[in-house]
Amino acid sequence: MILAAARYAYPNAKVRALRSRRLTDQDRHFLLEARDFSSFLAYLATTPYGRELSDLEGELPDPGVLERRLARPLMEDYAKVARALRGKRERESVLALFSRFESENLKVLLRAVFSGLGKQAVSHLLYPLGTLSTLPWDNLWACDNPAEVADMLIRTPFGTALKHAVPQFEAQGRLFPLEMALDLSCFQRLKQAVSGLRSRSDRKAAKGILGPYVDILNISWTIRLKIHYGLSPEETVNYSLPGGELLGLSQLHRLARAEDISSFLEQIPRSLQREIGEVSEWEDFPAYLETWFLRLLARLFMGPPFHIGIEIAFLLEKEMELTALITLIEAKAQGLSLDKAVKKLPRQFSGAAHV
Repeated sequence: MILAAARYAYPNAKVRALRSRRLTDQDRHFLLEARDFSSFLAYLATTPYGRELSDLEGELPDPGVLERRLARPLMEDYAKVARALRGKRERESVLALFSRFESENLKVLLRAVFSGLGKQAVSHLLYPLGTLSTLPWDNLWACDNPAEVADMLIRTPFGTALKHAVPQFEAQGRLFPLEMALDLSCFQRLKQAVSGLRSRSDRKAAKGILGPYVDILNISWTIRLKIHYGLSPEETVNYSLPGGELLGLSQLHRLARAEDISSFLEQIPRSLQREIGEVSEWEDFPAYLETWFLRLLARLFMGPPFHIGIEIAFLLEKEMELTALITLIEAKAQGLSLDKAVKKLPRQFSGAAHV
């Protein structure tokens, strides 16, 4: 305990200072109640996200451009947390989590290369990764085709998964296998990083967060691949992420074969059924799942503090705040009613409408 306290005293102090910059209930209330996109931006400028808007002048910004601007504080927090951690294995857990954003930028790059577009044409879609990413981005943007991109990444954590996906890409003529390979490689790296943590309390805390996180992603992905992409149950399960806690392969198979929401819900573990049992439409699942997961993260901050779970929980909590903010930006830009906007948000955010 004494060693753990010494190892995590500074990182935890850093995290709690960063966590104090979250949006308050009052912030969420006024953002939700903003009458239009312009009013929304005016209030957002008074929050910790305001510095990302300071140089915007004239016409209202494109929501897509704004979304990536607002991701900068999260990217900066990743770098601050990584620097605060003393152990190499603890930092690797944070870097593995961060690699999901590298993956998103690689997807944008692959789509641009595949379509013959330059970086400038899609720069507004890229996360501002900063110095935490060490991938050879300039060289990657100089590639002529997706297979060349995969070759250049061979010695990176993405390399093996991409190499195995290239034949599928070439046979199908579409990027989907490469994009899924990027996602799978991130979570395989994350699983290995957590398993490699020396401290039992670190491993327990990390698995207690990342296992449920993978579960809710697998549920959401099963819905997306099954309903929106029309993949077979076998293909859907083939793209499931490793490291879940509540859902093994057998449960994922049953979810992928479910024909309607009622039968889908029956295959969800009972501990989670209680949280999402009121879902009536496929698009309702994300908000309910995020509400449950955010409660899990909040409880972690009330328990013993000296483990890597505090850092992981903070970064995921911050990311989900950004996700909710982006959802609200899109709702305000489209002129959706408050009721429709609230339906898309986790309870921790949407509940602020009643403050």
